[in-house]
Amino acid sequence: MTLIEEVKAIMQRSASDEYLNVMVPLLEDYVKAECNNTFRKNGKTVYPGGVKIFIAKACEHNLTVSGVSSKRLGTVSYSYDLDFPDSLRRLLNPYRRVRFHAF
Repeated sequence: MTLIEEVKAIMQRSASDEYLNVMVPLLEDYVKAECNNTFRKNGKTVYPGGVKIFIAKACEHNLTVSGVSSKRLGTVSYSYDLDFPDSLRRLLNPYRRVRFHAF
């Protein structure tokens, strides 16, 4: 099973294949940067279950209106909060690697 197929199976909402084909690679890059981890083992990228769940839930989050931070009724206007909630970001905590900065 590919990562996109696994994400689609985990998601509780249906999403188009086109959406997942765009979002999953973007979220893979986000996870690698956020965790400072390439998830490479024996030359292959292998994501643990928590990372797969994060990617699926992040796709769901972007599909819902839960990301709406404000609305206006007159001449309809919406503002979106593009940050993921802390409860979602905590899924990545076990996979983070420490970064050392040289001064």
